[in-house]
Amino acid sequence: MDWLALLDQNAAANVVALVAMGMGLAFFLADQDSPTSRSLALCLDAIGVSILIDTNFVAGRAIDALPWWAGIGGVSDAVAVWAGAEWILRIRQTIPAGNLDTRGGDLALRIAQGSVVVYAGLSLLLPRMRAEHFLQGFANAPGTVPLEFLLFAVPFGLAMFGLGFSVWLVLNRKPERSEAVRLVAFVIGGPLTAVGLVSDPRIAPYTTAVGLMILLIGSVRYHVIEGRKGAFMRRFLAPQVADMVRKQGLRQSTGSETKTISVVACDIRGYTAFAEQWPSEQIIEGLEEYYDHIGRIAARYDATIKDYAGDGVLLLVGAPLHCADHAARAVAMADTIMREVSQRLATWCDDCTPLGMGIGVATGQATVGLVGGVRLEYAAVGSVVNRASRLCDAAPAGEILLDEATYALAQQDAALQDNMQPHEALALKGFDGLVPAWSLRPHGGLEAPKPV
Repeated sequence: MDWLALLDQNAAANVVALVAMGMGLAFFLADQDSPTSRSLALCLDAIGVSILIDTNFVAGRAIDALPWWAGIGGVSDAVAVWAGAEWILRIRQTIPAGNLDTRGGDLALRIAQGSVVVYAGLSLLLPRMRAEHFLQGFANAPGTVPLEFLLFAVPFGLAMFGLGFSVWLVLNRKPERSEAVRLVAFVIGGPLTAVGLVSDPRIAPYTTAVGLMILLIGSVRYHVIEGRKGAFMRRFLAPQVADMVRKQGLRQSTGSETKTISVVACDIRGYTAFAEQWPSEQIIEGLEEYYDHIGRIAARYDATIKDYAGDGVLLLVGAPLHCADHAARAVAMADTIMREVSQRLATWCDDCTPLGMGIGVATGQATVGLVGGVRLEYAAVGSVVNRASRLCDAAPAGEILLDEATYALAQQDAALQDNMQPHEALALKGFDGLVPAWSLRPHGGLEAPKPV
């Protein structure tokens, strides 16, 4: 066989196949930790393999000369559709369903996967019939629809319909914008790519290439949006939490639960008087610097920023990212914030009222998770949140106040034992009686506890 002549004859289709496989490899390498992107990458690689097999070893050959394995291209077709269905299914699992019954969409995808299994089986059992009547079927028998063509077209078409129907259901549930863009590209480009199976070989490479190009545009847009979202999320969440949300979706990684956590509340002392003396533009720049610094410190201790409220910041340690030593981490983080942020505040102005930090740390049970409809917020509800805020209000500039639960857990860390001392009990708004408190003495620097 003259392989060079064969490659030249099928040059357009081979180039398209290599492009599909290259796209699959690129998608995998760009986002290999994401189950959804891995499924889509497998879909594209399988499309490329299918085109290579059918173009170079099946199409254009005498039917009697086809090798016994000629139906392998059909198996590759089935893998592509199966992986596409798995991709859509994984996206569905990341979208909160609320009171919706999602079994219909999941069933449609499973039917699609079952249909391509039937198609793959027929391709292996009847490779010559597939080559003669299904591949390039529109070109071989224009105006007619032979039963042999329908034998393969019906299960394959049913699978494609199941994918399209499921995408429509997913889009109605308002997925994240990045996935919505990629889904729309898939539902437009997928049929164009699939049509290449049954089109005239002179046309098929172009329809397939256009379908792949549409999917590529949607995927590039997906990665741009995800990149921006990742940068935004990392300003509020620990990097591990941001990665967890990206891989598992909001629903699975930030579900509602009641657990024991530590809460750190910090506030700038003298900020109100300072803000009255300076233009709003300078105030905003100062707050951005302050927020960025707090965010970088939070990332060191696996903390999550729950709220920014003017010059006040509320941080959670132990949710949504679990850590057994949350109290020790919260105390060490409070010490770091006090030292580093206070130093920065001292540089804001030379001739204005001195600025300082007051910090409160509390430990206790809270219900944490996502709340809201159109606009989601990660919430923490419980008296521990209020206690941290009240301790912060009671702390003068330069002081860190801890509640009794925080002290009891944090003192187990040898690095913290000598730096906490009793403080007079406090009358805190909203709490009955006096609340026991402890004070964290200034320290030269407490390291972030090792992950447990």
